Amino acid sequence: MKSALFVDFDNVFSQLRQLQPEAAERFARHPTEWLNWLIASLALPEPHEPGARRRLLVRRCYLNPNWYQNYRHAFLRAGFEIVDCPPVTQQGKTSTDIHMVLDIVELLQHETRYDEFIVFSADADFTPVLRKLRRYDRRTTVLAIGFPSAAYQASADLMIDERLFLREALGLGQPAADAEPVEAPPVEPAASAAPAAPAPAPAAVVARSATVAELTDIATRIWATLEESPQAISAGSLAAQLRLEHPAIVENWNGCGSFKAFFRSLGLSRVVWLSGSGGRLLDPSRHDVGDVLPEQEADSPWAGPDGSFALIREVCTLTGAPMLAPRHLRQIISTLAAELAEAPFDLAKTTQHVSDRCLDDAGLRVRRRDVTFLVRGMQLNGHVFGQGRDDPRTLTERLLHQMLFLCEREQKLLTAAEAEQIGQWVGATDSLPR
Repeated sequence: MKSALFVDFDNVFSQLRQLQPEAAERFARHPTEWLNWLIASLALPEPHEPGARRRLLVRRCYLNPNWYQNYRHAFLRAGFEIVDCPPVTQQGKTSTDIHMVLDIVELLQHETRYDEFIVFSADADFTPVLRKLRRYDRRTTVLAIGFPSAAYQASADLMIDERLFLREALGLGQPAADAEPVEAPPVEPAASAAPAAPAPAPAAVVARSATVAELTDIATRIWATLEESPQAISAGSLAAQLRLEHPAIVENWNGCGSFKAFFRSLGLSRVVWLSGSGGRLLDPSRHDVGDVLPEQEADSPWAGPDGSFALIREVCTLTGAPMLAPRHLRQIISTLAAELAEAPFDLAKTTQHVSDRCLDDAGLRVRRRDVTFLVRGMQLNGHVFGQGRDDPRTLTERLLHQMLFLCEREQKLLTAAEAEQIGQWVGATDSLPR
């Protein structure tokens, strides 16, 4: 597959530096390493010929020489053409996007037919050119650090997962968040000429308490089942499945007496129980909730007087934000502040510690990737951790402003009342722009 690579250096480097300075330096000083990964390991966008391999015939890096001159030689040694894009306005705006678009369109008409155009940038201004490439039946692969817009993601054939790029291309060795245990394949019984002996009668199940690891396994199982299902799951069918997998633990539902009480004891974030028809479990950002809203359920974490559930559901679906109940969101932020008061900030360690502390201190199970989304949102809104302003109020303000920005970027026009509801959800109503 003949490919052309276009790197918006300023965009990628600045986004990586906000999130993880070490990753930015790796990206800028060792481009040969992630280039080798791009060629040898990254999957090709579909469709492609069986056995096809990527050939990077064009490598162009668009760089502001006034700010990033020190990184120029590393890209030259990696075989890149450097296109200088100095600032053209007093605010530091460069002409990178114009240069990239013109070069992409030029190669589209080139006598060599380039099958794949690879764009390293989170700038949504490239959405129209991605759509144009699709109309010409060319494949597009995009690396967008941060939170790319929904339209930008939908216009690409392949989005490079940010965590995959950090872990494999940059070699930072971060473990994948929320990795699921791999089940061992079933063992086939050996063939035998002798008739099989009758199976012994099943032993009586002796109820016992679950270990911490087993409860974590069950929680992960519920999360994964909901992620794989296109619709809400019957509580009865899920309970039956858990009985098969953990008979001793669920004999008396770990001492809770019922599946619903056991489910509540797990403290699962993002998962909602709706009564009626035996009960249903769902992720409200992915599944239809029907006529019964979670905030109408007395024991739901969404229960409350503000009635903002429908709006928050729309916002989270649109922006990709984790749909956390208000009190869960505030617990995460307060735990994050407490963690930062005791330990220096490190993205991987901090998010894992916050996830662990939420469970230990408040009985709330929250996935590390959801904590990471919140932390990165604060960073992308300009917050720098470790400078003495990691208090809950400041963190909440940063998160609120990031959510308002994401709504604006996705062209979700908010009324003053809707912005107020988002502020109530986050817990920062007095920080709304006036």
